[in-house]
Amino acid sequence: MKKKKGTHGEINYWQSNTDLMSALVLVLLLIIMLLILYLMQIPENSQPDAEVGDSYNVDDELGDETQEAYHYPETENDEDSGGNDDKGEDEEEEDDGTEDYDGDGGGGSGTGIGTDPEYNYEYPLPTHNGEDWNKAAVYATVVDEETGRAIREAGITFELYEEQVKGDGGALRFLNTYYPEKIEYRNYETTEEGVFYLPEKVEEGHYYFKQITELEGYDLTEAVPFDIDDIYDWPDPYVVSIEISPSKNVIPITIEDMETHEPLLDGTFQVTAAEDIITADNSVRYARNELADTVTFDEEGYGESKELYLGQYTVTQGTIPQYYASIKHSTDVTVEKKDGSIPEALKFSCEKTKIKLKLTDELYTNLKLEGAEFALICEKDPELSKSAVTDKNGEIIFTDLEKNTTYQLQQISAPENYKFDDTPAEIFVSEEGRIEDEAEISLDLMNYVVRVTVDAKDELFGKPVSNANMALYNSDDELIRTWTTSGSAETFENLPGGSYYVLLNGDKNKKYEFEFAENKALQEFSVTIWTMQNIVIAAAGGCILLFGIFAVTMLLKKKKPSDRKETRKETKREE
Repeated sequence: MKKKKGTHGEINYWQSNTDLMSALVLVLLLIIMLLILYLMQIPENSQPDAEVGDSYNVDDELGDETQEAYHYPETENDEDSGGNDDKGEDEEEEDDGTEDYDGDGGGGSGTGIGTDPEYNYEYPLPTHNGEDWNKAAVYATVVDEETGRAIREAGITFELYEEQVKGDGGALRFLNTYYPEKIEYRNYETTEEGVFYLPEKVEEGHYYFKQITELEGYDLTEAVPFDIDDIYDWPDPYVVSIEISPSKNVIPITIEDMETHEPLLDGTFQVTAAEDIITADNSVRYARNELADTVTFDEEGYGESKELYLGQYTVTQGTIPQYYASIKHSTDVTVEKKDGSIPEALKFSCEKTKIKLKLTDELYTNLKLEGAEFALICEKDPELSKSAVTDKNGEIIFTDLEKNTTYQLQQISAPENYKFDDTPAEIFVSEEGRIEDEAEISLDLMNYVVRVTVDAKDELFGKPVSNANMALYNSDDELIRTWTTSGSAETFENLPGGSYYVLLNGDKNKKYEFEFAENKALQEFSVTIWTMQNIVIAAAGGCILLFGIFAVTMLLKKKKPSDRKETRKETKREE
């Protein structure tokens, strides 16, 4: 009987070890592939995803250098240090030039209980217990509400409130950090880049940030609500854009008539920037000398500018009210933050364009002439012409004058017995409502009565003579008036032109003639006579003169001949 050959070959004891090594290699390759996939999901830069969160708006000017200032915590597996307290191991910080973290995450700062700056760390450290993975990391940035640009200002402080039911007002939420000691945070401050992180993740719910410190040039924002309804980790946090509004205020202006104080309805004022008006987001709202607004007025003479950004402005007159002169000066004003009341109004008084004339007697300037008519003629538009009569003060005031218009001022009539010059005077009203650069011009005009004065003066000294009897006759020998001089001249008005003569003491041999013209306002004629005083003084002077001549003659006769000879000898020696 033959035995069957066995079917089993030689046993290989190394096969199982080879299979085990192959499996380990495959597992290692799988781990490396997973790691590569994980690394591919890490963002190239540390800037939070702009699409995540509420309404984050990244300033386009945020460069690489700024972005590098923001770092997100590592997400390596850290052992849970105990309980529900989110703790993490101290990580080695890179020396990147950023300030130490004060407890707000992401470079922000906050107010903590038991805070020791020496132990503050720069960024929040996540833990990976069950509760932590159901929470959201929150990153906040402050932007201008109007421009959406980042406001890079440090120290803007906010509080976090949580609402149990949306709209219930909420309760102040405290957050904590736990390494190296527990620190409780009640508020959060922005970094120099105007951002901050919450120091720990928060649960799903309704929240809002409330601003508690003011930024210069901006209003406080009451509440910035946001809802957490998903899980967000540190590399990709929930982003809250906190929009704050730049402060603004108005410039109130009133305008009135300078004399009557009645409000004016027309006219405008322009508000221009006296400097570059720049807000904290580095936006130039108005360049220097740029027109910011034009103010118009209501029937009460009141107007106000639109709300302007805070800063220095200049207010100047734009259009000028009809019949009024321009206001030359401008006014500088500072727009300040609202304090609950309307700022004090700038008050402007406008002066009407005026031509004021005063008419007096040419000789007696204190005598005001009433009843003289003057016309202000506009050849371009006769409807603009006007006329008026002087009042008891001899005055006329012309107003309601059109700008950029030439007028002719001419006298039409004069009071009784007065004569005047009817040559017109040209007056131009400029487009600023000014005459010769003034809002009002005053003209002193004179009319005259034809007058002649007759007086008597002594022949020797020309002094007035009193108690002389004088009579005035015309060329027809008609007596006009007789009078006795009193030391002052006798005045005659409205005499017809011609020849006249004066008799002294009725002596026809002492006739003094003169001519009188009607086209002269005042003519003077003096009669010179010898008075007794003149005769005495002249006689005394003659006597003194004769006595002097006689005295000199006698002195010459008394001179001796010998003296004359000695005098001749001395003369010869000198020669």
